Amino acid sequence: MPINIKHVSWRDGRPRFQPSKTLREAGYTGKDLRHEDGRWFSRGEALDWSDAFSKQLVKAKPKAAPGVPAPAPAKVQFYSVGQLFEDWYKSAKFEQPEDEAELQRQVAAGIIYAPKTIRDYQQKARVIADFDPTLYASPVDALSQPVLYGLYEQLVKARGISTARGAVATLSVALGWGKRRGKFTFRENLGVNPAQDLQMATPPPRIRFGTRTEIETLIAVADHLQWFEVGDMTLLGVWTGQRQRDRLDMEDRGLVNGRRIFRQSKTGAIVAVREAPELERRLAASQERRRAARAEALLGAQTPEERAAIERRFARVILNERFDKRFNKCLWQTYQGQVYSHRFAEVRDYAVKGIRHENGVDWIVKPCPSLADFLEPDLRDTAVTWLALAGSTVPEICAITGHSLASATRVLRHYLAVHPEMADSAIRKMVEWYDAGGETEIGL
Repeated sequence: MPINIKHVSWRDGRPRFQPSKTLREAGYTGKDLRHEDGRWFSRGEALDWSDAFSKQLVKAKPKAAPGVPAPAPAKVQFYSVGQLFEDWYKSAKFEQPEDEAELQRQVAAGIIYAPKTIRDYQQKARVIADFDPTLYASPVDALSQPVLYGLYEQLVKARGISTARGAVATLSVALGWGKRRGKFTFRENLGVNPAQDLQMATPPPRIRFGTRTEIETLIAVADHLQWFEVGDMTLLGVWTGQRQRDRLDMEDRGLVNGRRIFRQSKTGAIVAVREAPELERRLAASQERRRAARAEALLGAQTPEERAAIERRFARVILNERFDKRFNKCLWQTYQGQVYSHRFAEVRDYAVKGIRHENGVDWIVKPCPSLADFLEPDLRDTAVTWLALAGSTVPEICAITGHSLASATRVLRHYLAVHPEMADSAIRKMVEWYDAGGETEIGL
């Protein structure tokens, strides 16, 4: 039902200026509330017109004589959803200091958004702008919970639950910022953020781990393409369980008591893992590939600062080893943005189809169709699951991968009941305990 708005009546859901007896005596006559192009005012626009008209009456001089036609509705400046996003992007939360250490400090303190968060917010806002341009151009004060729930339901059908939740959640954050800055009051929704409490569905958690064949196929394809760092990253994901960005930022600080020490170049966090032979071979080969380039770069350094920067760059475990045709050589630069994610996706696609020999008959790398749904972040779940299959406890797993106890348990819960080796191991332990006269009573 339309809300009651002063000076406005509703006919079949359409607004009309309805002057009171006093206003009629002053010469005002009824009028449909439309735009010049014939579009009817929305509820929010009718509300804004009513406010402007009421203020106009207060300021008015002696009322017009009977018979004088009512003035045209005042033109109101609307604050649209699109303008909200533009203003939000210009706020202090989106400022990015050039100094990397200062950037990390402000992100950790919650002063600014992380670069990845900013990209995600802007991407989700574009989803709304592209999917519903009318809503994007609508006044913020015209938004209501039913309107946004309708947007959510339509997005679920068109783009899926995850995208729908992300887009509406981003809009909710922007609306909260705008209200705190006094840009609107949510009058249409009784002062409450209309994007909150929509009871949106939660997508099932994605838990996918790679089999030994799948991981070996990915590495074989990467090595065949001579994208060796993709093979290194894949193995590093399995043996450390670290996130993609953290692996790309890792610096190799050498071996200490049999443990390979990695340092996060941005956060300074230390990751220490006992080095597996396979990982040791990959890291040694990586150092050998970059040895000449590192020496050449150091020879060209003009200042101690340049030399230190080169040392820091080549201390990275992973560098982009792709041949740059512009300079006719590999530049050995760090990966930025989404470049590595696209590189991994290419390797994965080759692995799904396989790579044939030039004779068109034999396979250099056999196809692995099951990799079609495998994503780079799944390497982290792979690490957790493989460690569990090897008999590691949840706390031991967390000590390596950095998972919380809850998140590691959530990954394992999916496999504990379905993986035969885990089930067999559990029963074997119980039989050993029972045969040894295991106690069920606790003596106090």
